[in-house]
Amino acid sequence: MGSADVHHAEVILDGSAIVDPYDFGFQLRHYVVAPESREDESLIEIVRLPTGRLVRVEIVSDGTVEAPRLHLAIASHEPLSPDDVEQARELISWRLGLAEDLRPFYALAEADPVLSASVEHNFGAKGKSSFTLFDGIIDVICAQNTAFRRMYEMRANLARAFGDPIDAGRVYHASPTPEQLATAPLEAIRACKVGYRDRFIQGVARAVMDGFDLEGVKRLPREQARAEIMRLPGVGPYTADLGLIIGARRQDALFLDVYMKEVLRTFYFDGEAAPDEELARFAEARWGPHRGFAWLYLSTNTEAWAESIGVPFRLKSGALNEAHP
Repeated sequence: MGSADVHHAEVILDGSAIVDPYDFGFQLRHYVVAPESREDESLIEIVRLPTGRLVRVEIVSDGTVEAPRLHLAIASHEPLSPDDVEQARELISWRLGLAEDLRPFYALAEADPVLSASVEHNFGAKGKSSFTLFDGIIDVICAQNTAFRRMYEMRANLARAFGDPIDAGRVYHASPTPEQLATAPLEAIRACKVGYRDRFIQGVARAVMDGFDLEGVKRLPREQARAEIMRLPGVGPYTADLGLIIGARRQDALFLDVYMKEVLRTFYFDGEAAPDEELARFAEARWGPHRGFAWLYLSTNTEAWAESIGVPFRLKSGALNEAHP
């Protein structure tokens, strides 16, 4: 956006809009997935408003964990109405989980020495949500059977190949829409280095274009929502559960991948190879509606906080954005 054709709006979010504790620095350093990017101490979001318009939102903080305060700089090629600004604010608040209250989860963690160690290390951490459940499911399909750094690469490749561009001093790309991925040649999706996931990415997009109401799934009870999502191609229990956490902000879900199984077995089962069903029952009984928070805290920086309780952990968390540790 050149200076002559850019329209700006500024929004300040503080204690009236952000439930503390909240650590913006955690979100700046962790799980930076395209089309989100980090530029120095700013998070850059490419937001698609309900009208379909794209805006660039730069987010910076001048607050603290206990007294958070964010500045949102919204930029658009078109004039920004009050409704546009409010919709961008609401979408950013949703993505960053600003209204979520960590205190009930922290109260639960007080009786759990393992979880308490993670809370101390990651205090104020809130997970990010995808803007849509469709984006969340595509995120998780890209995360199947691979390291975070490859998932980050896949999502960036998909955005560059198919996402709508927005010129804001440099060219950014939005997350691809269902229509863009549904109509793309399969070989073009495969060229984004997604491997076998190409047909699942396109299959989910085509299902949405054919009328599968993914956004409506957010409102369903967890088990019904999970069953609905698992009707989609390439979506099993892992993808459905993690998709609900990051795509629908459902904290009553917890997925079991290799990393999370290792966490549970190491810290709660004395290293014994407990079966998946037992691990799932344990998590539900111990953390109930806070299982999504438990996943975030137990799987982030695990090797670091495990040192404080003297338990070696053999796997390395991939949550940190490698460009900005």
